[in-house]
Amino acid sequence: MAGREETPKEIHPQRLLAAASLQFPSQRKEKPLLAVASEESHSYSDCSSPADVTQRKDTSPLSTNILAAAPLPCPPFKKPLLDGWDQPMDSACDKRVEEQDEDSQIPHDHRCAALTSDICEILLAELPYQDCMSTVAAFILEREVAGGQSPCGETYELVALGTGDVCFEGWMEFSGRVLHDMHGLVVARRALMRYFYKQLLMFCSNDPAAIERCIFCLTEDGVHLALKPKFFLHLYLSRRPSGALENFHVTSQPHPSVEPHVSVKGMLRPVAYCRPSTLATHVCCVSGSDKLTRWTVLGVQGALLSHIIHPVYITSIVLADPYQDDAILHQVINDRLQLAEEGLPKPYCQNPVHLFEGPSVASLSVPPKCHSLSLNWCGGDEALELVNGAFGKAARDIVSPEGLYRPSRLCKAAMLKSFRKVAKGMNREDLPILATYHEAKVQAEAYQKVKQQVYAQLSLQDFGRWSQKRLVDMFAS
Repeated sequence: MAGREETPKEIHPQRLLAAASLQFPSQRKEKPLLAVASEESHSYSDCSSPADVTQRKDTSPLSTNILAAAPLPCPPFKKPLLDGWDQPMDSACDKRVEEQDEDSQIPHDHRCAALTSDICEILLAELPYQDCMSTVAAFILEREVAGGQSPCGETYELVALGTGDVCFEGWMEFSGRVLHDMHGLVVARRALMRYFYKQLLMFCSNDPAAIERCIFCLTEDGVHLALKPKFFLHLYLSRRPSGALENFHVTSQPHPSVEPHVSVKGMLRPVAYCRPSTLATHVCCVSGSDKLTRWTVLGVQGALLSHIIHPVYITSIVLADPYQDDAILHQVINDRLQLAEEGLPKPYCQNPVHLFEGPSVASLSVPPKCHSLSLNWCGGDEALELVNGAFGKAARDIVSPEGLYRPSRLCKAAMLKSFRKVAKGMNREDLPILATYHEAKVQAEAYQKVKQQVYAQLSLQDFGRWSQKRLVDMFAS
């Protein structure tokens, strides 16, 4: 974007080691923050049909695998349902910083930034896509652990990331095999859901070591799982989310618009300004600001996973893009929804997010060569996946991307396939029979009830209506 500051802030002088997991003494006395760690991968080339293969020329060079797979240190058991579910990053990426004295403790926001920078450096080794870091979003799990120099410490692990600043600009696609929204925040969240499916397959394995490593545990109802105690989720954003937050930043009006926005035909605009015919036929992607607002109540797991796990909420957001007024950030993300707690079905709640300004890991401007590119990765994946935003599909060969494209491992069809495998692995006989992606979503009754309350609250406050795309969810496999 024109006008953005291109000089990144310096990372903390004590740069973290390149690591998938980092452990430091606790510093809760200064900031009320926490969150965790884990692993996993799988290719969705089997989601492809002959009609899915798109042949295009692309001059962007890509690279090779950079992460080695390491099996769990336990006896073999039944064949994994999702490739790479048990593959942590290799030991070279698992160094720990254990003995930091009190004066050298690294603040939460610097940890998140440095961890994001280091993991991206590893994944992008010798690839010409370092500039894509300007749009990176990363989910980081933190776990409180006992021991070390203080009674309580934390382990941080980056488990999902995405880059991108593009939406598919064509007509709606109804097979579930095209990615519509390829903004870094949205891609990272889809990579996080993929990571959750891998963790659930670990829980289904009946292997004690795998279950111990899983980030989920069984809840009191004996059916659903939840994030284990003392696990927390953080989000690092290199850029300000699109939508209401951008309006506040660039406008001189005393009361800028906080209504829902969508990206349609390459432009971001309020939903109220879009023609119904355009909303009905073209890809319209809800803005990042609006998604963050919704996730404070619904969680980041989405409708399908809510059949299986309790909502997972973001504990903190570290925003590297400089922002003038913290109160505005809080208003847009935490205060737009004022839902009565007693009106929400358990275990849903309104979960305010802690907000931090953190250091940048790259320039804030997007170079032309990265405008149509999106990268994704989650814990256990052997390599990054490159998606071409012009087609909403992934390069089949990361070394030589020109030529054939396939459905991304993050597409809706891939998510539905993972959902059915997890449901089968957990003996949830009521779930695999759901015929379509749409049916699987609407049958998540508690989630849908909360979602309707969110939409009603936005409408009640004259923020406008939420753009919905029911037709694109009607596919069966």
